[in-house]
Amino acid sequence: MRTRSPLIEELQRKIEKTYALNTGITNIEKFVIGDYGYKEFYLEERIQSVVENDSSGSRVFIRDGGDTLKMSIYYPDKLIKVLEENDPRLGLHDDNIDECASFVEELDHFLFIVQNFRQNRPFSLLELELQANVTKYLVLKYFISLQNRAMRLREFDKEYIKYHLFYKRKYDIEGTIEKKRYEDAKKFGMIYTRYIDYLSHEERLRDLRLFSRLTCPSKIQHVLSRKKSFH
Repeated sequence: MRTRSPLIEELQRKIEKTYALNTGITNIEKFVIGDYGYKEFYLEERIQSVVENDSSGSRVFIRDGGDTLKMSIYYPDKLIKVLEENDPRLGLHDDNIDECASFVEELDHFLFIVQNFRQNRPFSLLELELQANVTKYLVLKYFISLQNRAMRLREFDKEYIKYHLFYKRKYDIEGTIEKKRYEDAKKFGMIYTRYIDYLSHEERLRDLRLFSRLTCPSKIQHVLSRKKSFH
């Protein structure tokens, strides 16, 4: 019987291949912590920055390491339990789609932060959120295509994904700046994912790689310019 790779390793390979990233990470699992690791190491550590998933509690920690990037991905134990009991590679449904999206989001944040650090490239939180929305859409499409045993998804399947990623999302956040960031990432993510669905496989891959390398203002300009193609 063929043994499956850990979900996080498979997703890392898929994300890096899609965007042609070179993160240099050979063992992603050593950067992952659960509830015990969070309580043991991070409650007493000085956290420089946090990229947090508001719905699941998952987050990426960035610690002050001087010239060295020190990071971890925190996934709550209950989220991992859901994905272990409902592996999205075997089927994506109402009981695991939100957890799967959260899992992908923080992994995507982590990989792009590492990539940007290696290239000495600044980035914004809006850029990370927008990029993650695109990656989540691609990964969820991939899992449903495995489930359906068909590379081409029905409109129903695409709308199902967009409902869970975009339509149902409400941001009950006190800070207006943070709320606007999430809403903008959602708005631009909806436009861009709609656009890439019109492209051939080769065109889509080319555009995704270009998109991933743009600065945040250029990403938004790119999205808005593509919006005209289906209006």
